[in-house]
Amino acid sequence: MTSQTILQLLLTLHITGFTMMAGPIIADFSVRRRLNRYLAGDKPRAMAMLDTTAGFPRLIGIGALLLVTTGIGMVVLLKGVVVQMLWFRIKMILVVLVGVNGSVVPRQNAAKLKLLLAENAPASDDRIGVLKDRMSLFHTIQFLLFLTIFVLSVFRF
Repeated sequence: MTSQTILQLLLTLHITGFTMMAGPIIADFSVRRRLNRYLAGDKPRAMAMLDTTAGFPRLIGIGALLLVTTGIGMVVLLKGVVVQMLWFRIKMILVVLVGVNGSVVPRQNAAKLKLLLAENAPASDDRIGVLKDRMSLFHTIQFLLFLTIFVLSVFRF
């Protein structure tokens, strides 16, 4: 296998890992929007919808592992040349931010929302509103980070 073929394989798997990370975030966004409709009147359904997102972190973790390992493979194959480029350095900072933001915010909010649903807090409860706002901010930040990473990867400067 030539180094060019290996590079193309690594790049394909790298994009797959990126998709495995971004896809569940988009799905979570969609589920959360529907969940917000059920918070007021159908708490058992809201709880069930919240449970459907429980597997997303594992899928995101697998995607992140694939993304990081293939990224390291490409850097090694390219003999570290890419590490010296500004777009790559910015991209790495953004990847770390995606990981930190994605590992902290959703888990905390989901746990708090489950507690509020279990205690039958009314949908008008300010705590539920705060959680909804945090998740909206989380999704917006993640979308912007993923979009910026994608643009940096395509339009290397």
